[in-house]
Amino acid sequence: MSTPLVSVVIATYNRAHFIGEAILSVLDQTVQDSEIIVVDDGSTDATSQVLAQFGGRIQVVRQLNQGRSAARNSGVSIARADIIAFLDSDDIWMPDKLAEQLSLFDAQPAVGLAHTFSDVVDENGVVLRKQTRRRQHLYRDAVRRGYTYEGMSQQCTMFLSTVAIRRECWESVGLMDTNIPAFEDWDWYLRVALNTKIDTIPEVLVHFRQHVGNTSSEEFFEGRLKTCQKHLALLDKWSDSKLKGLPRCNFYLQLAGAYYVQGHTAESVSWMRKAVLIDKLVLLRPSCLRYSLAMFFPAVIVSFGRWLGRLLSGEVRHESS
Repeated sequence: MSTPLVSVVIATYNRAHFIGEAILSVLDQTVQDSEIIVVDDGSTDATSQVLAQFGGRIQVVRQLNQGRSAARNSGVSIARADIIAFLDSDDIWMPDKLAEQLSLFDAQPAVGLAHTFSDVVDENGVVLRKQTRRRQHLYRDAVRRGYTYEGMSQQCTMFLSTVAIRRECWESVGLMDTNIPAFEDWDWYLRVALNTKIDTIPEVLVHFRQHVGNTSSEEFFEGRLKTCQKHLALLDKWSDSKLKGLPRCNFYLQLAGAYYVQGHTAESVSWMRKAVLIDKLVLLRPSCLRYSLAMFFPAVIVSFGRWLGRLLSGEVRHESS
């Protein structure tokens, strides 16, 4: 059996209504020399019946539910290609996605990870224009900052369905962390940035699907905390203070933001103050304005401002309807 050009790893859990379309988007790639490994992480819906329809065109691994990081790790462990690409089972690739990434890897041997832009679609695959415009703005900011450790500690705009990585890079970076429930890919990207060059294909080649089954805010909160704590501990071990100052400040700001979103103003202010001790200019960052104001106004005013902002954005009306 010849070695494929690309191993595509799809982790899935109870995505029977989406997984078929995801697989078809791989089969429809202009690059046909790939193996598709689907790791069913203990699904209890009709996922197994959908997968059976594809027969020998895919390789299915079934395991007890252990979380998406464990499922991805399992898929990579049996992958045979030198390039590994990930696809979440509710997302969709455009036909040239793999071809574009393979061309980039061929042209730039120093690049270990290549990712593309994505848009946002609803459950039916219809593009959500407002969310997509915001995502493109975030992408432009991320490219301007650079997909470095420092840049991604401030803001990481990368989605796993857009990512392809060289095998040697995966082996150098290590497995995805199964102890982080969400933002697990952020932790992994940060570790990748410490080991290799990351490059971007600034084209929308992936449809990211937004639906009610996406990761919950509670999972994101826990994942964000665990990722920040993990990397703050990593920075403690670094000897070069010049390299760790700004990332440390950024992780403090991430924690300030996480607690602020959850309504924990006192904790948010505490982390914001730690960030200011490193770099007072963070008070001027537009993205940190809410946390900055929380340092100087009583909690009741901050809570009212948060509620007012949600009201103006329509969140409060949505929750009460």
